[in-house]
Amino acid sequence: MKRFSGFLIVGTILFSACKSNETTPTESISLGLHQSGRLGSEVVVRVDSIQDGRCPMDLNCIWAGQAKVKLLLSKGTDSKFARLLLGPDGSNKRPDSTTVSLKNERYKVILREINPYPSLANQGKPQTAVVQVTKI
Repeated sequence: MKRFSGFLIVGTILFSACKSNETTPTESISLGLHQSGRLGSEVVVRVDSIQDGRCPMDLNCIWAGQAKVKLLLSKGTDSKFARLLLGPDGSNKRPDSTTVSLKNERYKVILREINPYPSLANQGKPQTAVVQVTKI
């Protein structure tokens, strides 16, 4: 029994000492214009603007269009703006994501969707941005 207990203690110490580069669990939030929300106990996200120029689903357009969101991310007294885009931007980058540093920690920010998708039936309905933030 003493050997087994010793094995468990040594194993626990070794396991806790081996810290990998794992990211924290991903969290997402859905916010409307000028709304704020806290992700976990760390990051506050505020939607400053939503511009949706995507082609409505019940129309035929020459171009698919874009949807843009401007976010303010804060952690304590540190804050950064992020501008994200859904749709083509003419580059090979991923305009729907960026990396932000807050309080010497890095976060991956991804714009997952903007709802509702434009249509004639959805005109005038308030929009929400679904944002995912992952500590990296």
